[in-house]
Amino acid sequence: MRTRENNAKSGRDGSASRTGETQPAQLWSLIIDKLPDAISVHSSSGEILWVNRTLCEILNKPASELNGLSCDQVFHVGGSLCPHDRLLAGGESMHLDQELRMFGKTFSVTLELLADESNQPRGFVRVMRDVTGEWNAREQLLKAERFATLGQLFSGVAHDVGTPLNVISGYAEFLLMRKSPEDQGYKELSSILAQTRRIASIFGQALELARPAQGRKDAIDLNALVSDSLSLAGPHLRKVDVTADLTCRIPTPLIYGEAPQLKQACFNLLLNAVHQIGAGGKLRIVIDQMEETPAFLSVILEGTEATGAEHDFAMSLGRGLDPEGAAEVHGIGLYLTRGILREAGARTCSTQSGEQGKGLMIHFPRTQP
Repeated sequence: MRTRENNAKSGRDGSASRTGETQPAQLWSLIIDKLPDAISVHSSSGEILWVNRTLCEILNKPASELNGLSCDQVFHVGGSLCPHDRLLAGGESMHLDQELRMFGKTFSVTLELLADESNQPRGFVRVMRDVTGEWNAREQLLKAERFATLGQLFSGVAHDVGTPLNVISGYAEFLLMRKSPEDQGYKELSSILAQTRRIASIFGQALELARPAQGRKDAIDLNALVSDSLSLAGPHLRKVDVTADLTCRIPTPLIYGEAPQLKQACFNLLLNAVHQIGAGGKLRIVIDQMEETPAFLSVILEGTEATGAEHDFAMSLGRGLDPEGAAEVHGIGLYLTRGILREAGARTCSTQSGEQGKGLMIHFPRTQP
């Protein structure tokens, strides 16, 4: 076939030779090689006849190794069936419903039918388009919608729970006022009152996280902000057996910003840090002021994994928080966190090696931005 002959004249990357006069088929080969989509030409049996340079780069193999292989050998190693039989039988091009995951990327796949002059199928062209960015954006949107739905549900639950909590705490306080510390039941009533207030406080903090931005800039105790966020993240830490230690090296660590928004950002950072370290890890949080950044207070995240290996937060979290980085962000609420930190005038950088792992440093402004 003409396609096989042209491919035999190609180099290791599948491109046609540029020596001598360029034939029409060679010209088309050069053009297709420049396309960003990964393209392969197959016979009716699925055998690969020609591949373009993009596909060679994705598979990290030269065209000489791919030619002659079947569609199943290259694209269906996991056991999935190739639909090219349906394509040849139906006589129409088709787009696969399921996206293909290869080498950490996501591709949409289209099969185009090849027919001769008498409209008889002779093979097909497989076109793979990299949709990793679109797929990640869609996943982020789905997560955002899921969190928005959960936020509305939680708001309703908090409202419904608030009424019986107020009744319980009210009656407990009323009965407690009629008893002295030595009376029977005083200790139990005090415990009921304390726990109902604790539940109300947790609901209040959680609702505060879901509050939309108001554009306010208030003085905030950074130590209290991180401590409250750590308390909210406590159940997640206990679930995966991650221990956390908070150290504040400044007497009055005041910063400026919108407290609910910054608490939401801090909470998201802690959840992602726990997820990155994994079960059995250790998380260390330090609040300090660096000499090189006197206008900022710094929160340093460091940690070790269960094996004792230092975790590199600058790599796992820092890249997603970099305002100059790529638009693709992986993690729980990191895209939202990046926007909150940018709005607050915060900056991020990495530490070479801290007391407990390679850290990520977030600088918060001490004055109003």
